[in-house]
Amino acid sequence: MQTGQLIAGRYQLEEQVGAGGGGTVWRAADQKLPRTVAVKHVLSADTGHGPERVERLRREADFLARLNHPHIVTLFDLVQEGTEWCLVMEYIPSGSLADQGMLPPGQAARLGVQIADALEAVHGAGFIHGDIKPGNVLVTEDGRSKLADFGTSRAIHAEMTLTETGGLVAGTPAYLAPEVANGADPIPASDVFALGATLFAAVEGESPYGREKNPLVLLRKAAGGQIATSHRGGPLAPMLSELMRAAPAGRPTAAQARRLLEEAAGPSSPGGRAIPSDTGRSDDDQPDPGPTGTGGRRWPSARHAVVVGVAAVAALALVAWKTFDAPPDKTPRKPSRTAASSIFGDPHTVDPCALQDQAKLARFGNTEIDTAYGNFNRCDVLVHPHGGGEVDVKAELSNPDPDIETSGRPEKMSGIEVWKEPDDGSCSRLLLLPDKSRVEISAQFDGRKASVKLCPIAETAVKSAVAVLSHGTVPRRAAPPVKTSLFWSDACSFVDANALSRFPGVDASHPEIKFGNWECRWGSTTSHDDLSVMFDQSGPLTADDGHVTKLGGRLVYVQANGYGEKSCAVRIPHRTFTTVNGDQKTELLLVVVAGQGSAAWRCRVATEVAGPIVADLPRA
Repeated sequence: MQTGQLIAGRYQLEEQVGAGGGGTVWRAADQKLPRTVAVKHVLSADTGHGPERVERLRREADFLARLNHPHIVTLFDLVQEGTEWCLVMEYIPSGSLADQGMLPPGQAARLGVQIADALEAVHGAGFIHGDIKPGNVLVTEDGRSKLADFGTSRAIHAEMTLTETGGLVAGTPAYLAPEVANGADPIPASDVFALGATLFAAVEGESPYGREKNPLVLLRKAAGGQIATSHRGGPLAPMLSELMRAAPAGRPTAAQARRLLEEAAGPSSPGGRAIPSDTGRSDDDQPDPGPTGTGGRRWPSARHAVVVGVAAVAALALVAWKTFDAPPDKTPRKPSRTAASSIFGDPHTVDPCALQDQAKLARFGNTEIDTAYGNFNRCDVLVHPHGGGEVDVKAELSNPDPDIETSGRPEKMSGIEVWKEPDDGSCSRLLLLPDKSRVEISAQFDGRKASVKLCPIAETAVKSAVAVLSHGTVPRRAAPPVKTSLFWSDACSFVDANALSRFPGVDASHPEIKFGNWECRWGSTTSHDDLSVMFDQSGPLTADDGHVTKLGGRLVYVQANGYGEKSCAVRIPHRTFTTVNGDQKTELLLVVVAGQGSAAWRCRVATEVAGPIVADLPRA
């Protein structure tokens, strides 16, 4: 390609503005419309690696065509000129964030709000960007940010593909999340980390891994989680720390990141919606109410960025992607803290049902698997013995607990400790993994005849779980819930100071956070009472689930002893759905108060706490 060449009879090339091993980027004039465009060209399809480059270009076009977002570079056309292929895109004359120099924290936060908003849309469409960095954040002349570089997009559950140099597409070491540097597939949380690293560089002038230019050194630091702390970030610094947590499970979603950054940007924040400057904000472009939070810092210039295993094309280099079912469009307030991470990896992708082997349990009776039998951290196989009744075989994941106390002696199976739990009418086994993560396997009989031997069933389930866990990884979910599901929410975030104040003596600073942040429990400093907020899935609610009353315009179910003795449970229906088995299910948020007070006192407190929660619960 050369200056003056007419592409597809319409786009006249004016100047080459970028080049890399995979092709070039040109500024061009549209001969049919009065506008300047960027033409992204790949080498001919009949040259070495040409077919792979063309396929990446077509994937990029396919993805960009699905999105119309103010903070994502707009695609105009995909054209072929002989054996040459080109993307025709919006032209951004001012360059990238890497060209802006060190920015004040407020300005960096405003740009970050916009990119977080773009990432929310990207993840919502079922993709991961995979290479967020200053060079891929373009900045317009009026100060708006545009996310670029959507080249090697792919489904989240697709197989990782090799690049032209034989390496795995991994992103840019200076902004790489620790889990990706350690060989894991990128996930939405990896994009959030890279956004934090990019904004860190914006205010600090260097990557959170330092000024080192050697990509192998940067990769080693990334793998080791050697993440620096921002010194110039001011109010942005704690927010960036949240975005750059070493453990992916501890990071906010893109939507939560946007709200955190809005807080750092201050009252003039555009709320991620297109108007970035201090003075150019539309009256209609009001910020969403955001939470308080922590985070932050900044990057080196683009010439120091090295893409692992793939050649970059100037400011529009190709990037890795993966599809994933979407996080929510609306998220509750930011959690005050997050649960510990574990060898299970991201709770939103790990599949508890991978630990169950329905075929092996079939020798005890007819079986069916139920993926929505309780909270999101469990999977149940229902066994129907030939003598009648039903045995619920549960596999439930729990966070690491370094202080866990056990009694007796465990059985060792493939390096996993298997502890026998006390018999309470069921047969339970606790699988204690090397990092103290836990899997509870139990078999419980529901029927009039108690002649079923539960422990052989539980032991069969234990062997199946150990066979999976001994490989070191647990398979990922094939189809996570829809974006309106509570699955994507944080139970702790539904309870603010107003709600907690209804629980006497609450120890507000030290909640016990369960797996996936899907259950949160607070104790009392003045009694043995406790308050829990958790998610659940059950069949349609009936009068057996409690007294029906209205809170905040919703019907809720209040039940004394509804979650064990000396408890009161308030069940708040969120949405109904149909399982793959055709069963109707209801997704619930539960508020449970347990303790020594009267049943009336427990239900009064549980209902008072539930009131503000109902008001904030998004409509499904």
